[in-house]
Amino acid sequence: MTTEGYQEIERFLSETTGLDPESLGRKSIANAVDAAMKALGIRRVVDYLGALRSGVETLEDLLERVVVPETWFFRDGETFNYLSIYLEERGFPGSEKKPLRILSAPCSTGQEPYSIAMTLLEMGYSPERFRIDAVDISAKSIHIARKGLYGRGSFRQKGKDRHQHFFSKGEDGLRIDPKVSGLVHFYRDNLAVPFALRKHERYDIVFCRNLLIYLTENGRRAVLANIDRLLVADGLLFAGNSEVVFFFQNGYLPVKHARSFACRKTGTCSLQAVVAPRPRPAPLKKEPRVRVNMKTVSAPGRREKVPETVQRVHAATSLQEVRDLADRGELHEALRLCEQFLRANRCHIEGYYIMGLINFALDSFTAAEEFFQKALYLDPHHYETLIHMGLLYEKKGDHSKASIIKDRIERFRLNQADPQETL
Repeated sequence: MTTEGYQEIERFLSETTGLDPESLGRKSIANAVDAAMKALGIRRVVDYLGALRSGVETLEDLLERVVVPETWFFRDGETFNYLSIYLEERGFPGSEKKPLRILSAPCSTGQEPYSIAMTLLEMGYSPERFRIDAVDISAKSIHIARKGLYGRGSFRQKGKDRHQHFFSKGEDGLRIDPKVSGLVHFYRDNLAVPFALRKHERYDIVFCRNLLIYLTENGRRAVLANIDRLLVADGLLFAGNSEVVFFFQNGYLPVKHARSFACRKTGTCSLQAVVAPRPRPAPLKKEPRVRVNMKTVSAPGRREKVPETVQRVHAATSLQEVRDLADRGELHEALRLCEQFLRANRCHIEGYYIMGLINFALDSFTAAEEFFQKALYLDPHHYETLIHMGLLYEKKGDHSKASIIKDRIERFRLNQADPQETL
């Protein structure tokens, strides 16, 4: 297939779904296209493009090959802790006549909406007092979700034994209790296209996490418009780790609960998004499949030795403060504290990465690049830094360097890919 042929397919995919080829990985798309053409017995790119444009089934098949689900139960635990706190503070809203309405989009293979359902049941909610709708672009993911059978990779949260009573053990993994799975209503739709879920009533709470990183600018604007339309005034939105800043910039208010990644709709978000001058979009972080190395490297030249355990605890605490400030949108204060941290920890990989991330969010691209480079000098395989370095070069228009970084990321992903584990 010619490069031009790939580009035409990528353009069609972006226009019809809002997905960004750069974020998905151009090599991954190319491999998916080759496999799809082989399965259909098509040799010419022009013929495959024609099939994509004329047949919904062909596009759906390509999406299933391109979209790779990656999630687990109670991901970002503070999100669900704050959900409980929020509902308790409001006197457990929801009744049989007017149930609490919650949306999970995208829902992937079901772990998120089922985590929401388990949270509400543990709080004492009766099933008739709430409704959970779950939406995803992938029919395959929804099929897995409805099946409700999960392997070891879906249980990564701390204190996972707490929820064992919601599952039964089978030969191929753990199956979720039908009393939980029966509470979630699954739909196939795409929040990154205009007027998604147009027949649905409004929701009190929306979970939209780790989606924006995969989207074009038009896709992100469609998500914002859809959420504005679907979320009630003063409703609660849970976003991904680095996605909350995007919503802050578009009229949503931060929630002061560290690591919840929550924000509130003000009731005027849609008007702001359309009329007000829009700030440059915040950098969006793809959640890595590998564990971030939080080990602290001792600063050189120090005469007085501090126990290594104390150093690690102090570093983790300081960086957590920085992250908490950034999560609440207090970027300048986070920057000041991170600078202070790095003066005492001059060889700390995660510190340099976070410093680069904050500068990126503040549109200080030169400084962001400098700190990302320092992190990569200490760890050339630091996945999160590679992701944001690629995004940075794209922002600067340096497509040559961005392509080099993307190739490194693609090689890293291929090396890290493991078969799904089962219990």
